[in-house]
Amino acid sequence: MTADLVALRERIAAITARPRAGAPSPFGFPSPSGGGQGGGSRRLPPNCTEEATPFGTVAVRREWFPDDGSQEVGALSTCLGFAPDELRRPLFLDTETTGLSGGTGTVAFLVGLAWREGDGLALAQYFLCDFDQEQALLWAVGQCISQAGVLVSYNGRSFDWPLLQTRLVLQRARWPSPPHLDLLTLARRIFRPRLPDCALQTIEQSVLDLHRADDLPGSLIPSRYFAWLRQGDPRVLGPVFDHNQQDVLSMVVLLARFEALLGSSNEMHPLDRFGRARFLEARGFQVEAIREYQHLWREHQAGGALRATRGALGLRLARLLRREGRWQEARLVLEECWHTQTYPYPAAIELAKLLEHQARDPAAARRIVSEALRLLAVAVVSNAQWRADLERRQQRLERRLGRNESPGLALTG
Repeated sequence: MTADLVALRERIAAITARPRAGAPSPFGFPSPSGGGQGGGSRRLPPNCTEEATPFGTVAVRREWFPDDGSQEVGALSTCLGFAPDELRRPLFLDTETTGLSGGTGTVAFLVGLAWREGDGLALAQYFLCDFDQEQALLWAVGQCISQAGVLVSYNGRSFDWPLLQTRLVLQRARWPSPPHLDLLTLARRIFRPRLPDCALQTIEQSVLDLHRADDLPGSLIPSRYFAWLRQGDPRVLGPVFDHNQQDVLSMVVLLARFEALLGSSNEMHPLDRFGRARFLEARGFQVEAIREYQHLWREHQAGGALRATRGALGLRLARLLRREGRWQEARLVLEECWHTQTYPYPAAIELAKLLEHQARDPAAARRIVSEALRLLAVAVVSNAQWRADLERRQQRLERRLGRNESPGLALTG
């Protein structure tokens, strides 16, 4: 064993053997030593003040915004399974970090939090003036989280929350874990059919009609923070705080919009209504989903705006109708899809299943399968999975009907 390694181990042992003064701290943080109010006077970003914690001071910018105080959460509670009391106490969370890829080397240097307070909205942005303040920042954020009924984020389940949990592990601390509502999941379910992506700014512009002016791109935010650490220029941080504030406030508006959309489908864009129906189906609300799909199907038949999704719409409606035992209605939908779609093969597969198992007409099912295979054989764009499914189905139907014709002959018939 080298002398350097022996010295390193002795140094680690000496550090871990140091006594820790003070009583156990909230949230399982190691108790601070030396009074816990160290750190001295530090430079602060504009409009920030220092607040004391058991682990020294932390910089925070606080603002208050008037709010309509809406507490309607019935649709969100029903559809998502949260308790109404939890949803009436949301804590909106967004972080700005030293890197965009996560990992143990990434630090959240700005944590924006908002919650309803009286007839308005309180916003607190905790800022890391230097890396030795991280424990104080995490403690202050933990105090807010302990009061939350539900944590609301946008992609926070995949990024913000795991990153903060990693920092807590490195500080040998823990937080309470309130229920988490990631609005990105809802946005993808409902708005993805008509939007190019579900980035928060895309949702702001296309759904909330919010348009940022001179917003700082997220990719430039880490470099602004490092410039602050090097030079202390307060001008570099203003756009960072503004970006974080807008992210948090947009989530507040978006949560209210989701409550309205899940509660009523009136005056919705047809593609958003399709996304809403998909969400209801995924959550197990089959009756409501069928009602929405049927409305959209009738609109499509009347020449509505769902031309690009009519195949998926018909299949979803037919599958739910079959599941509910309404196979005659499902058959009409599938037959229209079979006769009108550019790529009718999924509809042919579903129609063959229905004809074989519900209508008890395997001969009709075989005719549909054989015709679909003939079309697929000359299609410009083929699909191996469709072909394999159709061929397996044809073979089983042939056996059931007592015939020995091979799949190859069916393809050339």
